[in-house]
Amino acid sequence: MPKYLYRFISFEDFINLVINNKDRFMRPSAWDDGYEAYLFSHLDSPEDVRDIVTQMCNEIDLEDYCVVYDYYFRLWHSKNFSYAQSWSEYDETDAMWRCYSHHKKAIRIRTTEEKLLKHAKQIFPSEQHFDVLLREVMYDLDQKTSIHQQVEQMKNSQSPSETYFHKRAVFQHEEEFRLLITDNSQYSHDYFISEEVKPNIEAQIKGITDQEEIIDLITDAILSIRKSYRTNVNDQALIKDAGNLSEFLEGVMVHPQAHDWYVKIIEDICLQKGIPFEGQSQIYKLK
Repeated sequence: MPKYLYRFISFEDFINLVINNKDRFMRPSAWDDGYEAYLFSHLDSPEDVRDIVTQMCNEIDLEDYCVVYDYYFRLWHSKNFSYAQSWSEYDETDAMWRCYSHHKKAIRIRTTEEKLLKHAKQIFPSEQHFDVLLREVMYDLDQKTSIHQQVEQMKNSQSPSETYFHKRAVFQHEEEFRLLITDNSQYSHDYFISEEVKPNIEAQIKGITDQEEIIDLITDAILSIRKSYRTNVNDQALIKDAGNLSEFLEGVMVHPQAHDWYVKIIEDICLQKGIPFEGQSQIYKLK
């Protein structure tokens, strides 16, 4: 049996996808929840950088402090060049229709896990240095220890994207699957372990045994290197041609409290585009 995934979107996003054939992915840092990828929101100020470096030095068994530089800039890059969509295992719930109501005009689109991953890899090919991940979100974050938790999660997975797949338990009703796109064309792991950087780090730290002093040196070096690191901080969305939607979308459903005229508009659009129309949700109707 295929695993079905569902996404609740606005009328504007539906038109952009089905009529304009454009698929939109948002930077998680632009989402409402302040604890969404909490670690990424604490990479900027000198105090935050020092806190992250301290956590890394405590969590990672280091013989080579260049690893801290590499890990930090992997995080920095992921913050600025990762984009996502939220999908759900739940076909529909009262909470989902209410949370994503869009003034009772929300539209639910349906696909399968396999088709969604294939669709994403077609529009974000690995040959163009894109990474595509589709994973179930874990609801295990404790907001009081989020930085510590997420550094540990990153260490265990050895992936800077790991923190995007962990949320607080308050969102567990979403049963979210997250589609994450990372543009790696601007990142160079080789640079941060190169002969240009590594000897300078080793020379500064050589002979120092005080951990706090080492942390201060690493923090200062990161802030110095970061000045020249390019980001696209004003680009909150990534919009791509969506390709053949009939190979991707398996069904469209309309909000249970939408007006009849609105339901008919969505039905007509689906008919014109060859996309299965599943009608209006009957979640509130007595059976």
